[in-house]
Amino acid sequence: MNPLLSLILSFLLLTFITNLPSNTAAPSQVVDTNGNPLTHGNQYFIFPASDNPNTGGLTLNKVSDSECPLTVLQNNANLGIPVKFTIPESTTGTILTGTDLEIEFTEKPNCAESSKWLLFVDNTTQLNCVGIGGPENYLGVETVSGKFLIAKHGSGGVYRLGFCLDNDGDCGYLGLKVFGGEEGGSRLILTVTDPYSVVFVDAAVKSVAAAEISNMR
Repeated sequence: MNPLLSLILSFLLLTFITNLPSNTAAPSQVVDTNGNPLTHGNQYFIFPASDNPNTGGLTLNKVSDSECPLTVLQNNANLGIPVKFTIPESTTGTILTGTDLEIEFTEKPNCAESSKWLLFVDNTTQLNCVGIGGPENYLGVETVSGKFLIAKHGSGGVYRLGFCLDNDGDCGYLGLKVFGGEEGGSRLILTVTDPYSVVFVDAAVKSVAAAEISNMR
C-alpha cells in the first residue's frame, strides 16, 4: 500500500479511538438474556438492546466493490448468524467484561478465508468497519490489528462491543451506520459518537423458539 495512504488511513483510525470507561471498572461476568454466564465456545445471537421485538441479528453481505460477503451488518429482517467468543490462549472459562476476545461467526461463505471478525478501513467510506476473512480477502485494504471486548452498559444484561488496538491499548466502541438500502442492513463501524447497545441470546434457545413459531404457522 502507498505509504502516504497508509498514514492517512492510520490517522483516520485514531480519530475514532477513545478509552472505554469500562476498562477501569472491575470485571464482571457477561450474561445472556436468560441471566446465564457467557461461556467460551458457546454460540450466541447478538441483537440490539431494544423493546422492539422485530429487531434482527448480525449477518454478512457484499458492500462497495467486494465480490465476497465479508462485511458484518445488522439486519432487522434476519435472525442473523450465531457467534462464538474465544479468549486467546484459553480453552475454558466464562467471559468477563474487558477481556480480550476473538469473535467469529459459526458460518462463513466459501470465499472467506476465516469466520473471525476483524476491523478494516473501507476504501469508499474511509470508515473502520467490522468484517471477516483473512489477508487474501483484503488485498489493497488496510486492516487493523487488535482485540474485541464486551463492556457493561446500563442495568441488566445490556452491553456494548468494543475494539482495542494491539499496539497501544486504545479502544473504541462499535456502532451502526446505514450507507444504503441495497447493502441489506446497517454496518458495524468503530465510533465514539454513537455506540449501540446489545444483548446476547443463547443460540440453542433462540433456534428452538424460532422453529416452534414456524411450525405453528
